[in-house]
Amino acid sequence: MSALAPLPFPVTPRRPGDPEADVARLALAHRALCDGVRLLAGAAPAEEEPLPPPRRRALAAVGRVVLREVRAHTEREDAVLWPVLAACAGAHAADLEPLVEDHAVLGELLDRAGSALAASAAGDAGQAAAVLGELAVALDEHVAEEEREVFPLLRRCVSARDLARYEAFCVRGPGLRHAAAVLPWLAGACRDDAERAGLRAVTPVPLRLLGRLTGPGWRRRTALLGT
Repeated sequence: MSALAPLPFPVTPRRPGDPEADVARLALAHRALCDGVRLLAGAAPAEEEPLPPPRRRALAAVGRVVLREVRAHTEREDAVLWPVLAACAGAHAADLEPLVEDHAVLGELLDRAGSALAASAAGDAGQAAAVLGELAVALDEHVAEEEREVFPLLRRCVSARDLARYEAFCVRGPGLRHAAAVLPWLAGACRDDAERAGLRAVTPVPLRLLGRLTGPGWRRRTALLGT
């Protein structure tokens, strides 16, 4: 297996009897990512059917946020979550190499999808639908494997405190502007009050306020893509 990134902060593995780490917000992030890519794939034009300008602009705006967050999510896992898990799990650690390799494949697909969306925004439908469909399938498969292999180890080996530190790192994201764009997307992926409460609990108040400002525009653009 290739070397993991350095441990980002000191960790204390979960001890028997300690509360399990809550992976619900990680599952929420996965759901939002998969839903977002599928939305893009379904909204992207076929080569012979260019989108009308409002939908084309919405596809470009939503696409920038979704593709950037998928990339950021995989980079955060490689840089932070995998080293934390490996340090805490010890002999119980899973082989993370297949997931690291998946991230490399997803990175190549994200590059192609970004280029295809840029061409689509300029009026050239090209291969956007095909590339985004390929990305959606690959991401769905990767997320299913990750939740099957990694989530049980997170609950068994990683302390609730250390997973919370990772979640705080995720909330900061690639920048405040991007985080404020992502927050309404995550909120829209919540299925019940408990998930909404969990998301609020890890979101700083200033970011929540910004999310209220960005929410209407996000919902308007995604509604355009869903029609």
